[in-house]
Amino acid sequence: MTDPERHRESKQKGRLIRSLALVVAGVVVVLGVAAAVFPDIIIATVSLSGLYAAAAFRVGVAFVLILAARESRAPGMLRAIGAVMLVGAVATPFFGVQAARARLDWEAAHVALFRVEGVVFVCLGGFIVSALRPDRPIPISAASDVNRQ
Repeated sequence: MTDPERHRESKQKGRLIRSLALVVAGVVVVLGVAAAVFPDIIIATVSLSGLYAAAAFRVGVAFVLILAARESRAPGMLRAIGAVMLVGAVATPFFGVQAARARLDWEAAHVALFRVEGVVFVCLGGFIVSALRPDRPIPISAASDVNRQ
């Protein structure tokens, strides 16, 4: 494989990872909005299978963020967020459903804090989108040339 082919393949992988990270950011925003607007529904959905699904989701998100960090505007922050999520994902099954239920019961008693947590997730998703923006904006003339073709 020649250098241009490797470079093209590397760019394609970078775009794929960036796209996955943008999807992750969208999911984080949706979950944050759900937590802020419908906290009772989120609190009621805790189960053993849900706990394992959340842990698996966090592992996937952590790896996507860590891989996307290299192509981002804030690689250190995305790696740190990914590392924290990975530690939380690995620790989640060890605490069990009772601990998760106890935490959510406490948050159910303090719904305002749960809503604030949802807003924090919305901000986190926005930060991820911002960190994954291209370095240079596309000039308006170049964007309009593409639309004409």
